[in-house]
Parts: sequence; C-alpha cells; structure tokens
Amino acid sequence: MENILLTGATGFVGKRFLEYNSEKFNIFPVSFEKWDETNIEIFKNAKTIVHSAGIAHRMEKTDPDLYFEVNFRKTKIFADIAKSKGTKHFIFISTIKAFGEYQNGILTEASPCKADNDPYGQSKLLAENYLKSIEDGNFIVSIIRPPLIYGPGVKGNLIKFLELADTLLPLPFKNVANRRTMIFLDNFIELINRIIETKHSGIFLAGDKTPISTEKLISEIRLCLRKESNLFSIPNVLKNMISFVKPEFALRLFGSLEMDTRNTYERLNFTPPYSSEFGIKQMVDWYKKKDY
Repeated sequence: MENILLTGATGFVGKRFLEYNSEKFNIFPVSFEKWDETNIEIFKNAKTIVHSAGIAHRMEKTDPDLYFEVNFRKTKIFADIAKSKGTKHFIFISTIKAFGEYQNGILTEASPCKADNDPYGQSKLLAENYLKSIEDGNFIVSIIRPPLIYGPGVKGNLIKFLELADTLLPLPFKNVANRRTMIFLDNFIELINRIIETKHSGIFLAGDKTPISTEKLISEIRLCLRKESNLFSIPNVLKNMISFVKPEFALRLFGSLEMDTRNTYERLNFTPPYSSEFGIKQMVDWYKKKDY
C-alpha cells in the first residue's frame, strides 16, 4: 500500500479521506496547525502528500493575514521541505474561490482568476502559483479546486440550510433555475484517490456529474426529511432588491456558479461514482441524528 502523509485529518475532507481509505493506503496524519519547520521527521516516508489543511473561508470577520500566513506562507515552507526530503507528489486542496467571488459564465481550468478582494481565495491562489513554480520532474504538483462540498459532517452555511429545510416554512425557491456546481464528499475523496493513482499534475476541477439548482437542492433535502417541498416563487424585482441589499447572500441562493469538469475527468479517466441524490440523502441522514 502507498504511504500518504495527510494534513487536515480532523477537518471535513481530511477526516473522511482517513476513514474512506483506511484499507487502501497507509495514511500518516500530521497536525499542520502544530507543525513547524524543525519537524522534518514526518517527511521520511512521505512520497505522496495530500495537503487538505488550511484556514477555510469564514463568514465572520477574520484577520486577512491569517489566511495568508496559513494558506500561503506556511504551505510554502511545508512544500519546500517536503521537496527537499524526497516527496514526489504534492496534492494541494485549493478552492473554487481561487477564481474569485464573482464570475460570469462557466468556469474551466483556463478561466482567469480574479481573487483580489477575497483573502481566502487570494491566499490559496498564491499557494497554487508557488507550488507550480517549484514543480519539476521529481516533484509533481496536483491542484484541486473544489466547489461547495456537501455530505455527512458538513459545517457552516449548509447546516443553516438544512435547518431551514427542516422547518414547515414555505420557502421562496420555486422556479429558481440557477446552476451551481457542488460535489458530494465521497465523490471528492474518489477524485483525490484517482489523482494519487494516476500521478497527473496540473489544475483539476471537481464537481458532481451535473450542477444543481437551489430549488432542486431544497426539494431533495425535504424529500429525504419526508416533508413537502412547500416552495413558492418571488418576483424578479424582489430578487433584485435582495441582491442589492445582500449581494453575497443573494448570489448563494439565486445565482449560478458552474464549473465544466469534463476536461479534468477526461484527463483522469474518472467519473464520480455517486449521484447527487445519494449524496444529499447521506447528508440528511447524518443531519437527522443531530450529530453536529
């Protein structure tokens, strides 16, 4: 079995990677938060690194330098030492936000990145660029840009969305035909595994087989909760007012954010094995246990 050094093993993605692959790889978790550059012993058997640790995007006010310190500067040091100690393959979990917060059209690997006003996306993009700059024949770099990842153990805004769906309230999402690329957690783990197996370098996009609308998402969640969808439409003028007052909130509910994963999946000869419906059900079943 291949030896994998994993950072972020207590996080949403890292924890599931560890569980899902317990019999597939020899995985050595390391606390990136506690790690410093004097600790080089961890790289002894680390021919492949999955770097999933970092400061994730936060809705609450956060010192921008925290993103740059952890996601860029510390990752830079970590990668430099890993390369010097013989690591051959470095897999970096980046983010769709490397493209920027507001984008028009469908995103591809070649789409321009405009993350200047988002410290989270900018810090991840800086790390991406540095990792690409030190890549060579002996140090392969694979960068994955996931969209919103959902599944058991999810946190943040999706918990609030689940709680909202769990009420009897009528919700204003009927005929909201936006298209948002999302990925079920286990599909994302399978994508990471495929990159480990193929040793392909470059930038890779992640997503389920098809994008999903807000209407479809809330309907599927309520179906799994055995509730009526209970949706209604609101006039476009009201949507525009919400967008003016709360642009980020409106974008998440009514806007589209779509990535074209076809090139990534053709390069890797990969197809996400799980449907969105299956993934949503797994998330809702976990939510119903109130295990958060």
